[in-house]
Amino acid sequence: MEELCLHPASHQVYFGQLLGMCDQISFLLGQAGYPVYKYVPYGPVMDVLPYLSRHARENSSLMKGTRQEQQLLWLELLRQLRTGSFFHPPA
Repeated sequence: MEELCLHPASHQVYFGQLLGMCDQISFLLGQAGYPVYKYVPYGPVMDVLPYLSRHARENSSLMKGTRQEQQLLWLELLRQLRTGSFFHPPA
């Protein structure tokens, strides 16, 4: 982002993620000032389930990293408690 001179305040780059996937990345991007959107697929169950199933298969490597994600979340929580930066105003 720095190499391309894309600063958070320019609002030239937006990030979108499926709700519940890699939330630690969303939090860090939001704290850095980048706009982050979470999306939730909706509609008839028979239309949504194939999408979610396909998404889960495509991202099965993410599921293997659940333990690592849990460790990252704990480390971030401890860092925020240690530095007193637990509560941040919305960007």
